[in-house]
Amino acid sequence: MLDIFKHSPFFPPENNKSKIWLDGDQLFYRDNGQQEQVSLTKLRYAYIELLGGEPFLFLFEDHQHYISAKSKGFSKVYPILSQQFGFHDSIFFNTIGQQEDCKAKIWIRLEDCNYKILPESYADDDEGFEVYTEPSQFISWDITYAAIERLGIGHYYTTAYGTRYFKIDYPVRVGSLWLKQLEIYCDNIPQHLAVQEYFSTLYDSSNTDKSYQDLRSLWLDDDAYDPEDYGYEREDQCYLSFDFGKQISSSICYTYDDETSYDDGGTSLHFYNHRDYSSLLEDPVYEKTIEVSDILKLKRKLDIQQNYRHNAAVKHIPAAVNIQLGKSSGFWLDKKNNKIGFAGKETSVTYVMDDIDYFEIQNILPAKGHGYALLLVYLKTGKYDYLYEADTYELDPYAQQLETWSGKKVAIPEAYYNC
Repeated sequence: MLDIFKHSPFFPPENNKSKIWLDGDQLFYRDNGQQEQVSLTKLRYAYIELLGGEPFLFLFEDHQHYISAKSKGFSKVYPILSQQFGFHDSIFFNTIGQQEDCKAKIWIRLEDCNYKILPESYADDDEGFEVYTEPSQFISWDITYAAIERLGIGHYYTTAYGTRYFKIDYPVRVGSLWLKQLEIYCDNIPQHLAVQEYFSTLYDSSNTDKSYQDLRSLWLDDDAYDPEDYGYEREDQCYLSFDFGKQISSSICYTYDDETSYDDGGTSLHFYNHRDYSSLLEDPVYEKTIEVSDILKLKRKLDIQQNYRHNAAVKHIPAAVNIQLGKSSGFWLDKKNNKIGFAGKETSVTYVMDDIDYFEIQNILPAKGHGYALLLVYLKTGKYDYLYEADTYELDPYAQQLETWSGKKVAIPEAYYNC
């Protein structure tokens, strides 16, 4: 089979600017001095493209690879890939022969159907989802990142690029939709928070947009509705979002081939939790034990640059602090509990002194961008939090008092321009 390529006049002349070779199930290529690697076992689709009149083999596994068809060794590697995957060679050579920039799909990995629309009608998609363990479990959308791990229904994994996910190991039902798998993005997400987003990619066995059409029909079941009220449906991409009620929603997205996008045969499905969980701002234990040993008011009201969804230490401003601050922002010393706290407009954040490494006031001078100042706290864990944002040099007068109270250094590095 490979003999048909041996003396093919259709391969472009090769040069020494780039190189391509195979080593087992890994494809390597070098371009502009950079060596890249493609794991062929993960290959999802392949295209041939003309870009600026130059031919490129486009491969996608975990990310995009543009490989010059003029690379040294290409005429030897391509026939092997074609035989292994079943590339559409006639499309490949026809596209190379075109005069204007274009692209064409020469292969896509066929995926098994991983979803189905159940005949039964369920009205619980605003409450949670069912996991088909033995026995099955119905899980509330209110479950936290920490709690879902403890259920023993899935596992964490990390991609080659360091991104962390949690994958449920059992099929899942959301309303009348059965899913073979459902995953959660878990990178740098506070464990105390309810899971904010779930996702999956759905494939019909035809590897077409049928998966999109099936979900569209499931959640948009009245022809009288205009899809534009839910998103958009264009030639290059379709996107719709649906409100389940009780601040839970979903979205579906399917991308078609055009100049800048690629059709991989899958519908991207997401479920979103928009509930505010304001109870996380309550801190009844500290409210009972707080001692305001000293307090310092800022000249104007500044907001805390932290969100309770991302930092469990963010709470309502304690009543004892609010009484003394009035309409001001500021920070307080709590000698009894060995803490220091910072109050903003509506929220506050409190730290145990022993957890703090040092503070920093960074001043940024106006240039192309505006000028401002930041107060940051650096923790011994290596993490840091932004506390206040103010005008340039506005926070400097508070450095000495903060250093005296905390016993921690307050660094004020040289100001720099916001270029």
